[in-house]
Amino acid sequence: MFDIVDTLGADPHFRSVIFWLMMSVVTVGFIQNLIYAWCIPQAWLELNKHSQREDEHAGWEILRSSAALPMTVIVPAYNEANTIRESVMALLALHYPDLKIIVVNDGSSDATAETMVREFNMTETFVVRETETITHKPIRNIYRSHIYPSLLFIDKENGKKADAINVGLTCVRTPLFCVIDADSLLEPTALLKAVRPFMETSDNVIAVGGTVGIVNGCTIKNGQVVDYKLPRNFLARLQVVEYIRAFLMARLAASRKGSLAIISGAFGIFRRDIAVAVGGYDTTTVGEDMELVLKMHRHMLESKTPYSVRYVPEPVCWTEAPESIKFLSNQRTRWQRGALECLSRHKKMIFNPRYGRLGMVTLPTFVLVDLISPIAEILGYFLMIVFVLLGWLDVRYFIALTALIFSYGVFISIMSLLLEQDEIERFSKPKDLWLVLLTAISENFGFRQICSYWRIRGLIQHFRGMSPTWGKMERRGFTVSAEQNTAP
Repeated sequence: MFDIVDTLGADPHFRSVIFWLMMSVVTVGFIQNLIYAWCIPQAWLELNKHSQREDEHAGWEILRSSAALPMTVIVPAYNEANTIRESVMALLALHYPDLKIIVVNDGSSDATAETMVREFNMTETFVVRETETITHKPIRNIYRSHIYPSLLFIDKENGKKADAINVGLTCVRTPLFCVIDADSLLEPTALLKAVRPFMETSDNVIAVGGTVGIVNGCTIKNGQVVDYKLPRNFLARLQVVEYIRAFLMARLAASRKGSLAIISGAFGIFRRDIAVAVGGYDTTTVGEDMELVLKMHRHMLESKTPYSVRYVPEPVCWTEAPESIKFLSNQRTRWQRGALECLSRHKKMIFNPRYGRLGMVTLPTFVLVDLISPIAEILGYFLMIVFVLLGWLDVRYFIALTALIFSYGVFISIMSLLLEQDEIERFSKPKDLWLVLLTAISENFGFRQICSYWRIRGLIQHFRGMSPTWGKMERRGFTVSAEQNTAP
């Protein structure tokens, strides 16, 4: 084996290829690290500029006033029988002056429909819908609750998540609509905080996203998180740190520069007229959340209409994270394919000055991070080993370089935690603080590399043209308080 290595090392063509490969990897890594370094101060400035923690009374003033824009929450559901009741109860407990709720069952094979009809005392009803620009799979039945008149339930044939949201969108009559996942819970004041950018600025806000937190390990009572605890499952704890970094750092920085290109499908608020104008959600991609935001950006930019897309860190939407490698890998592969599908469909915007910062900065960054970076990271580790075997890199330098790479990753994770504690202060117990700190350190040793592998797998599936699927996800259900009440 070492004879082969020595032979290859003496070949000038091989040396040249390896050298330029390594230079490309180093360049990609350097640019990505510059982006992370830029995001930290930008996120901190945005966090302090738009902090709502010091103005707790503002939300209640909105609740008491007639200025709040009416809103409809759309909840696409697929095989959510274990969690659908808690999710709906959480929505019914939200503080908002004029709120309607539409749950759309996307052809579930479990008891989701039966659970909704039984738990909320529903009967069939008729609703006038608007279907001129939005198409979807056939509807089976529409139900309304006798207990909660603002609660609507639609049972339809399976057509994937985007199709389910589109069905709900045809029934929306309010100027704003919010989309959350059926396995998610919103904090009671989340909508009051998230709606403020639509009301308080003159920036013509067309969409707002909020923070998504991991609910695994938390105790739920009547649809609300009453006791926050870190998940016992190590894989879920790793995702807690990952979510904090993704939402509080990257999206805050993008929001500050007006270039936020993705709002999580777990929690987002949109202007109905703009969403309908672009045809609603695209049913042919698994990245329907990013696709809608990009279509709205494109629509506003091409019509030369000033606008903004904002991110608000305080509202928390709690979602259940996968606790097994199998389901987590499926989720991450699907996310990667969704991002690549969106980039492919909007490639005309990339490096196009007509689309301003979105085309010149945001989308090229997505290409770097989602398309190039995973390959460069895995290739970089491989090339460093090759360099050591060829004797081009001293083992001591190899160890030092590896330590530097991992130390920077740990630094980014810790800075994200500091941002989170500065604003939301979710970790109140010293034990939890130490545990999440250790998790932030350990995620850089294995988990990050596995995630890069999953993203490469998603990239391969995308370029092979594999048909997108919503996919299956394991649902363990929420940890419910022993004092849980039942619906009337």
